[in-house]
Amino acid sequence: MSGITVRIDTISVLGLSEDARTQAVQATVQDALRRLAERLAKSPLARSGVQELALERLSLDALPADELLSERGAERLADELYSAVLRRFP
Repeated sequence: MSGITVRIDTISVLGLSEDARTQAVQATVQDALRRLAERLAKSPLARSGVQELALERLSLDALPADELLSERGAERLADELYSAVLRRFP
């Protein structure tokens, strides 16, 4: 299966100070990126033949830490990322 290549240079999560929460957020972000990759592979962009996306910067509105660290945190973050990508490529 062909997919879309996405290269991420930097991910910034602002406002965390506790090490345990930082590790939990890192795991959540990794899970969200995996989910995003799965969605992009099935997206209209992939079906139209897009193989690479170039975004200089992609920002999201703040997600509260308790929401990000909840059971659905990775899914919620993946939803937000996917929506933001599709808004940039109508």
